[in-house]
Parts: sequence; C-alpha cells; structure tokens
Amino acid sequence: MKIIYYLNKFTFYTTLLLYITLFLGLYSQIVLGVLQVISALILFLYWKKFNQKIKEQLYLYWLIAIIYGVCWLFDWKGFNDSFIMIFGIIILPMSIATYFFYILNKIKNIEL
Repeated sequence: MKIIYYLNKFTFYTTLLLYITLFLGLYSQIVLGVLQVISALILFLYWKKFNQKIKEQLYLYWLIAIIYGVCWLFDWKGFNDSFIMIFGIIILPMSIATYFFYILNKIKNIEL
C-alpha cells in the first residue's frame, strides 16, 4: 500500500510543479490520472481490508471519476469560455486527484 501511496505522491507533486509550465503540467496530469485509475483498480483487490468509511470514499471517487469521464463524450464546442475550459481541464481533474490522494493518505498504513 505504501508503494502505491508514494508513487501517487511523487506523481501528484510532480504534476503540481510542472504546472509552472502549463503544457508539461497538462501532460503530467494525464499520467497522474492514468496512475490513479490503475491504483484505484488495485485497491479493489484489497477491498475487504478497508473499513466502511474508506469504502464509501472510494465509491465517491469512482462516481466522480466516471461522471467526469462521461462528460468528455459530450460535444463542448459551444463552450469557448476560458473559465469553463480551465475549470474542466485543470481545476476539476486536479481536485479529483487531490481527493484520491487524500484517500490514499488515509489508507497508506494498512497492512495488506
């Protein structure tokens, strides 16, 4: 569990650091997103070891992540407002990543 936590921690903080140069931050965010989805899938292997609160937080993470992913299937050509673009491409995914990192921080010391 600690390996998953530290790998996500490194990638999360690297992404934040790379946002100094916007484009590298966006590319790093893609890597972070893929890593976190894979990490969340791995956590399902240890589902029975988590308490109810952690399970509910993981359910919420998956709900938010799936809704965000489904939103990419819609046609957003009419939304050229830069705030919506910044919110949808930078702020919202990093908020989801922060929430997952928070969950990982809570379960990092569970012996698996």
